Amino acid sequence: MDTFLNTLHSYNRYLVLAAMVFVLIRAYNGWLNRKPFEKADNTASVVLLGLAHLQALIGLIQYAFTSTWTQTAFANFGAAMKDPMMRYFAVEHITAMLIAVAFIQVGRSLSKKATDDVSKHRKLAIYTSIALVIIVGTLAQKGLLFGSLS
Repeated sequence: MDTFLNTLHSYNRYLVLAAMVFVLIRAYNGWLNRKPFEKADNTASVVLLGLAHLQALIGLIQYAFTSTWTQTAFANFGAAMKDPMMRYFAVEHITAMLIAVAFIQVGRSLSKKATDDVSKHRKLAIYTSIALVIIVGTLAQKGLLFGSLS
């Protein structure tokens, strides 16, 4: 089960990143060129949010039940905090990714509530950009952005 979840979590990250790039291109284009907020913009942000929530759910299941990283860390949390990879998976990764998903959610919610199209694009662009910086920065910090753990 852990192998399946790990593989799904690993591949879904690329879908999340692709959806983020697509949303950001549309959002910045709409914001800077004062374009209408179209159905495609709304659909893209819904897809991104769904993929991000799926990624978070898979990650939380792994964190709580199947990950050998977290099980080992929880067995001796003090020692795990001294090991950079253990600390990363026990604390840093989950915290950063949940914050990033929260930014995606807030951006989607605020863009839906905005009254004009430029504001919708701007809010989506800003909050999704923050989420992307958190995700890329956290994964790149440990070299996990384009690689996977065995």
